[in-house]
Amino acid sequence: MDIMTSAGLEISLWEIFAASRTANATGLIAGVIGVWVAARFSSVMIDKGANTLGKVLCTAFAVGVFLAGLNIAGFITATFDGHAEALAALDVANGAVDLGAGSLAFIEQNASGNPIGMAAGSLIFGVGLLIAVLPLWFNPND
Repeated sequence: MDIMTSAGLEISLWEIFAASRTANATGLIAGVIGVWVAARFSSVMIDKGANTLGKVLCTAFAVGVFLAGLNIAGFITATFDGHAEALAALDVANGAVDLGAGSLAFIEQNASGNPIGMAAGSLIFGVGLLIAVLPLWFNPND
């Protein structure tokens, strides 16, 4: 592959990645808003003295938000992994033509996945679940 074709493909991959970052950010914001709504529902249920059915429904909603959040974190991680794999495949197809330094660093950084990103996503949504559910079932004044 010649250098111009390689550079064009590399730029196109980065454009796709940039577009996907907007979708990832929107999904993450929606997940954080979902955690806030679940925590707010829980707070209202506590203030109103909800019965067991209300607590179960609020807990089910919070668990749904948690699972959706893990799904969003997985999509974001998959975006990074997929982009690194696409750049690596382009590097192999290039033969003697090297990718840019940023692309090579991105491939190296994401070679082992994104465990810190998944841990952060799991922590954010896991703590959000606990914030929304624990006060429903355990008296926060104890």
